[in-house]
Amino acid sequence: MGRLSIHKVEYLGDKYFFESPELDSRLSIIEGPNGSGKSTFFNLIYYGLGGRVEEFDPSSREVHAEVMGDTNNLVRLVIGVDGELFTLTRLIRDNSITIFKPSTELDGVVAPLQSETLPLARRGDSRTFSDWLLEHLNIPVVDIFQGGKQFKLSFTDLARLIYYNQSPDANGIYKPADNTGYVSDSLEIRRAIFQILVGKTLLELYEAIGIQKIAERDAQAAKAVHDEYQDIVNHLLHASGLKGIQNTKALNDEMEAFERQIAQLLETRKAFSRGEIGDEEARRSLQVELQRVRDMELRRREIDEKHEQLVQEAGQLLDVERSLQADIQRINKVIYAHNQLNLFSADTCPYCLSSVLRSPGHCVCGCAIDERDYQRFFYSPAEYLEILKSKSKTLETLHVAIKSIQGESAQLRLERDGLLKDLSERRERITVAKAYPDTVDAAMEELDARLLEVRERLAKAQEAFRLETKLDAMAKRHAAKKRDYSLAKANVERLDGESKVELQQQVDLFNRVYNDLMTTVVRECRTASIDSQMYLPFINGGQYREFSASVPKRFLYYLTLLQLSLMSDIPFPRLLLVDTPETNGIDIDGLLKMLRQIETLENPKNRDFQILFSTGVGKYPPEFDKNVVLRLTDEDRLLKERSAV
Repeated sequence: MGRLSIHKVEYLGDKYFFESPELDSRLSIIEGPNGSGKSTFFNLIYYGLGGRVEEFDPSSREVHAEVMGDTNNLVRLVIGVDGELFTLTRLIRDNSITIFKPSTELDGVVAPLQSETLPLARRGDSRTFSDWLLEHLNIPVVDIFQGGKQFKLSFTDLARLIYYNQSPDANGIYKPADNTGYVSDSLEIRRAIFQILVGKTLLELYEAIGIQKIAERDAQAAKAVHDEYQDIVNHLLHASGLKGIQNTKALNDEMEAFERQIAQLLETRKAFSRGEIGDEEARRSLQVELQRVRDMELRRREIDEKHEQLVQEAGQLLDVERSLQADIQRINKVIYAHNQLNLFSADTCPYCLSSVLRSPGHCVCGCAIDERDYQRFFYSPAEYLEILKSKSKTLETLHVAIKSIQGESAQLRLERDGLLKDLSERRERITVAKAYPDTVDAAMEELDARLLEVRERLAKAQEAFRLETKLDAMAKRHAAKKRDYSLAKANVERLDGESKVELQQQVDLFNRVYNDLMTTVVRECRTASIDSQMYLPFINGGQYREFSASVPKRFLYYLTLLQLSLMSDIPFPRLLLVDTPETNGIDIDGLLKMLRQIETLENPKNRDFQILFSTGVGKYPPEFDKNVVLRLTDEDRLLKERSAV
């Protein structure tokens, strides 16, 4: 299954900034005292992955003063998904994420830098950032049906067993949900999160259940539409004087009989008239036909002129589209180059590119300026991103306009073809009428009356055939949807049986690993396991409730999930984010013993994994010192002031 890793974390704002070192080792430790920014480090990661961070929400009671007091600020992550690198950029106070994929070269062909902006919240069937991330992790978007409501599991739901945050519930296992509610934080959702992360067949089962629910809904809807339309057809056929419902084969035979009668009557009429049109009324009809031909010719010319205008307009829009695409590609390159090299800022000398300590309200040369009105030759990363989003939105609008023109052009071509065909037929009839100007006898009237009667009966049969054809299609659609539902139900039953066996095997394996870790770390622990219903820990059969065991109970639960992902192919993305576990209460000896269990992880297939871990100063085994990638202090905190650099 897919593997997720964090390679770099950045925060950029007008007042503060932060740039992490490369996080490429399997264990990376962030060390620092309380208040130095360890939790902010993990908040930046979680926010950059689409999560909700309460301190970054302006409506929260307690907000992060530096971040929420900053301007033009954003979070940027460089992540790896199965070794493929992406850059994620999310503006503070924004609910969308822009994904950048660097340009690559394969067999001499260079793929250009690509960008895509996706929303975090789902609107109808829109694609979200979570959909993109789960797709790259080979985890389908699972639908959970509960209490008549449909709920789609997102990456942030699964992260509740990946991100060990400073949870206020010392005995809790799952990270609190971003949006607490009856559905989003229900026991059924928690069960689904565990089952999806530990079982391939369980993942297929949840996907199959979603397909079954949709198939059942479609089958019920198809049946309701068929039954309602059948009542309408019965009513219409009864009102038209047709007896009951006939199948399409019988109606087709009836229409063919009517068409044969009409053909015979026309032949008889032609024999009587011998091609002649006689009286004054016929000549007036001929003049009307001629006027109709002239009107149709005028409409054809109008269509030709309109089509020529559309062609010119489409050409102009295509030129604008090519220009916009070129602009977007240039902006992508500027953003990417700026991300990598940090070329330009308001405090950079334009000649040597050295940083200059610029006084507010003054240029780098010392002249007084108005910060709001001076000529801009550079933009902040946030402003470049806004320009990119604006250009991309304009390009989408342009695509809609081009499609609209193409659709209008196609309709004009269809109308023109119909006009030409009708003109040809009318001209032929006019030519015949002019060739035979004499009158016809009284027999023509009788033939016309009989033709009218048979044509009316044919029209009713054709209408009945149209209704029956549509009804037949609805019946076939209902049968197909019913068959799809039966197949989906059978597939769910098959996967349900297989998943129960797999789940029991995974729970047994989890219990063996978890029990070994817990009994090693907690001396008072005799047995540790999880129950088979909610998958929550039971220590000593549920009798042991020491507060000091809450930290290893939760941390080793997460570590066990990581261990299972190293031993078998499960959807767990082999990533752990652990934020200062000792704050929930654990003695230093117990903490060191717990952390040393990381070294005991079995990795028979030598799979890559990542643990990002923050802790207090010196609160880790001495042998882990080489894994410290960031040392924070009260003076050297995570977020740096730009004026202090």
